[in-house]
Amino acid sequence: MNLPPVFRVAIQLSALLALSAVSLVAQSLLLTEYKGKLLPVIRARDTQPFVEVDGKQVPAEGRRFALYKVEEYLPVFISVRDIDVGSTYVEMGGAAINHEFKMKAKLETPYSLENVFIVLELDTESAGKVIFMTEVGQLKSREIKYLSLRVPMQSAMGAGHYLIHLFSNGSEVLNSNIDPMYREAVVDRMTEKRIAAVKDAAPKLFFGPAPDYPAALWKSKTSGKVVVSIRIGANGRVYDPAVMSATDPAFGEAALTAVRLWRFLPRVKDGHAIEAVASMPLDFTPPPEPVKKS
Repeated sequence: MNLPPVFRVAIQLSALLALSAVSLVAQSLLLTEYKGKLLPVIRARDTQPFVEVDGKQVPAEGRRFALYKVEEYLPVFISVRDIDVGSTYVEMGGAAINHEFKMKAKLETPYSLENVFIVLELDTESAGKVIFMTEVGQLKSREIKYLSLRVPMQSAMGAGHYLIHLFSNGSEVLNSNIDPMYREAVVDRMTEKRIAAVKDAAPKLFFGPAPDYPAALWKSKTSGKVVVSIRIGANGRVYDPAVMSATDPAFGEAALTAVRLWRFLPRVKDGHAIEAVASMPLDFTPPPEPVKKS
């Protein structure tokens, strides 16, 4: 495939003085060079990218990157909160040195995600378009991950804006920095694509997090069952979820929290997506005891 030759050195950034976030306009693969070829980045270790070669993950040069637009996101969601961006420098002998771009944020997701990395796409006055990548690591369901980036700069910072991309195992995921209307439109297109050639079909879960076992019941290690009623729209979205039965109210609340985030491939009849009503049974099993280190 023909790929755009848009590259920047990741560490040699000219940062931003007036920083503003903008919403993503398309989903991407992050590409980097490996032995003269452009390959997708699968994961990162600190700022070192890894690519897949002959079924093995190997470190790449990691000095030049490109974002290549693709059709779909990985249909999971990460919330990016409390974003704080800025810059620092040191004055010495009347000159400003040691410029740094800084960013802090909190990440949270209802999913358990592996090999997460963040890509900042910067558009600056002095350096043009710049791409910086670094490792985030593992994200556990509903556990906050604190992110702190410090990037050395070559010079003083000019005005500009930034985009936040988040990836898991090389696929870009949806995040809260993306305009909500655009996010919904993306998922609508992904849903429509999967039923485009379907004549008749029952509703099918497309994506959504598993319910978390309630923290209030960890000590009792109780197993539980819940039945939730839902209305599945012709767009696959969940409407009016309600607990029909639950062996414990805590299980019911946990079930509703998860089900509200589910997305279905809708019922299809005679080639048309239509609304459906369903009852969803959910089982809860106590989480295993953590392995004790000797």
